[in-house]
This record gives sequence, C-alpha cells and structure tokens, in this order.
Amino acid sequence: MKVMVVEDEQDIREILKNLLEDEGFQVVALENGINILEDLSRDVPDLVLLDHILPGKTGVEVVREVRSHEKFARLPIIMVTGLSGEDDKVTALDLGVDDYVTKPFYPKELAARIKALARRTEIEPKQNRLTRDRLTIDFAAHRVLLDGHEVQLTLTEFKILSELLKQSGTVLTRERLRERALGNLNVTDRTIDVHMASLRKKLAPLGNQIETVRGVGYRFAH
Repeated sequence: MKVMVVEDEQDIREILKNLLEDEGFQVVALENGINILEDLSRDVPDLVLLDHILPGKTGVEVVREVRSHEKFARLPIIMVTGLSGEDDKVTALDLGVDDYVTKPFYPKELAARIKALARRTEIEPKQNRLTRDRLTIDFAAHRVLLDGHEVQLTLTEFKILSELLKQSGTVLTRERLRERALGNLNVTDRTIDVHMASLRKKLAPLGNQIETVRGVGYRFAH
C-alpha cells in the first residue's frame, strides 16, 4: 500500500515516513501540496496523509482541489490537525477528509487508523450508481439526485446517505455510522443527529424515510 505524506516540517515528515515504512507501507513524502494534482498523477497513492497547516496552499485548499478532480474524488485522505473542538472536527470531515488525527498523536494509533481506512476502502462496492425510490447516488460524479434534480449535500451528509441507502431497510447504529460513514469513532451522537436533521430537511419530501429507531440508530425505510 502506498501512502502519500504531505508535511512541510522536515523532522515530522521523516518521522512519519520512517514510521509508515516500519509498518510496511510504501511512502511518498512531499513538503507541500502546491502541485498536488501533478504529484498524485505521477505517484498515484492508495491514501493521503495530509497536514492541516501547509505553506503556499493549506491542507483545506488541497482537499478541495483533490475532491474537485473526478479521478481523485474518492481518494482516502487523513488529515493531521491541531483542531480539537467538535465543530472544528466536523468541519474538517465536511471539507472532504475521511478521518483526522489530532496532534500530538501516538504513532501506533496513526498506523491503525491508516490500516482501518484502507480496509474500509477495499471493501467498498465498486458500483458507480445506486438508486432507491426517487433518490440516485452517482458515486463517480459524487452527486445525489432527487427526482433528477441535484441535492447539495456536504461530504459527511453524502457519506451518511450512501451508507443508509446501501443498507436500505436495515437499522444502522451510531457506532456503525461512525465507523463506515464518518470514519471516526470520536464523533458524538449529537453530531450524527445534527447531520440526520439536515439530511431530512434537504431530502424533503423523502426526508421522513430516514427513520429514527429509538435507542438503536437510523434506517432508510423502503
């Protein structure tokens, strides 16, 4: 598995490179994300480990650029960040990262997160389109259509809805949503509930098909 590390501080970059190589990963290390699309095209990685604070182009700007390119729209990204507040973490997820690691981090935890994200990515279905009732998810274009009209969702909302539709009729616990949709076990129940409320509103009149199963989780009703 090839990991692209984007980190401007040389000492940290070397530490991350050595750590990941010791864990069996192939590593491509960059000091910035200024030419990120060129770098990705030249050394196509399986996952990107991205620092939040970078010179020239911030981690947030790098994520937006990567996600806007069809070829890399679903490339797994873990952000290494100093953000610690719940709202800041949700914002990071909504920007397009699949997971985040807060500084300071434990090397073994970082390696475990990379491996967990890699496993989730490997077992994701390869289908490009999924339709349930009047909803269609176009995975390749990263779009959601309701009766043929695009619904503007955040990346986190997109991931949650995708998981609900894949498991249509099945109750998904919040733990399952944390692991499969949000990619982070530290996201609170309140955060998940807020995203569900937003999804229901945006998907009206089908929003009520996202049902709350009290004390268990959520399901998308047939």
